[in-house]
Amino acid sequence: MTDSVTATDRSQTEQMLTGLVVVGAGALMLATMGRAVTVLVMAVGASYAIWLTRSDWPQSHRILPVFLVAVFVQCAHLGEEIWSGFYRAFPPVFGVDPWSERQFIVFNLVWLVVFFAAGLGVKLRWRPAYIATLFLAIGGGIGNGLGHIALAIHAYGYFPGLYTAPVALAAGIALLARHRRTAARVVAAI
Repeated sequence: MTDSVTATDRSQTEQMLTGLVVVGAGALMLATMGRAVTVLVMAVGASYAIWLTRSDWPQSHRILPVFLVAVFVQCAHLGEEIWSGFYRAFPPVFGVDPWSERQFIVFNLVWLVVFFAAGLGVKLRWRPAYIATLFLAIGGGIGNGLGHIALAIHAYGYFPGLYTAPVALAAGIALLARHRRTAARVVAAI
């Protein structure tokens, strides 16, 4: 009984500390980038909520190849966003001033560092690392891909980031599928 109480205590502590990090990350995102990243903050929260519902996770050999492809796709997508001026075009959609190129690049580089650290965490079977893999799938892939497509439809033409958005969407779907849940079960968990 002592072992199970200790394991339960460790799990609850891990959940609480991880939740604090998620709340801190969301607050930092809003403080540095403003309300234009609200959907990303919600995606981080959804990723944490899904993470809370699971105790078992895919083996690293099952998820890391797709995760690394999704990170590579994010790098290509970021390149298009910088080249096309997404950082100038997107914030005004939310009625706020454009981001500076530097601000946008730093924000994305921090996330890329988080993703690479999460890859190492997955390899080491550190449970909180899976939140970042879920966030890359949900926010960086599916949400980002659909968002760019919706923005282009709204603009009646090209909106910065559109060319690589379908690839980000596909990578997000593939990564989410590697988490061994169907899309319907993931949506139900959110």
